[in-house]
Amino acid sequence: MKKSGFKAILLLALVFLFYSCDGFIPDPINPRLPVYSESGKNQSGAMINNMPFVDYPNYSIFGTESSGYLLNQADTSLTFNFHLVERNKENAFVTIFFSLEKLTQTDWEEMENGFGKKFSLDNPDVIGKIITYSEQEDLGTPAESGQITVKYIPGTNALAGTFGFTAMNNSGKKYEVRFGRFDYIFQRD
Repeated sequence: MKKSGFKAILLLALVFLFYSCDGFIPDPINPRLPVYSESGKNQSGAMINNMPFVDYPNYSIFGTESSGYLLNQADTSLTFNFHLVERNKENAFVTIFFSLEKLTQTDWEEMENGFGKKFSLDNPDVIGKIITYSEQEDLGTPAESGQITVKYIPGTNALAGTFGFTAMNNSGKKYEVRFGRFDYIFQRD
């Protein structure tokens, strides 16, 4: 009798566990970063050298507040630009930039399926960089290695995904961008 009671409790716990999961979250939960989502929340964030960087809204050319943008050019290229600020400092700004070139219809189909499509920064058609700002200059540092995963959600007109890479500038400063995530409204042409 005790064995069947234990099995029933175990079965009930497993059923509860499976029904409580909303879906796959492709990155660890970190309360210092925006929660990964796929609903067009217009947000992004990343850990840069183990410090949390989150959206930093600034004004676009249209006079609206924006923390980033996605640009689609005839379905063959995508440009991502995320403006981030270190969560605990006022003047630590960076921009994370990605450019995906020579996209095909197959790429778009793969972005709609499953967890999206993974693009390696080792591919010459995929560019990633971190842009840092100082009083002297704005410095763009190309990514050495890493990836960006992009998921297109047609029902919500959103592009969401994750990213991570390493980069080293000319003076030898290393940047480790980890646990990056984004979720933006996107209108595909």
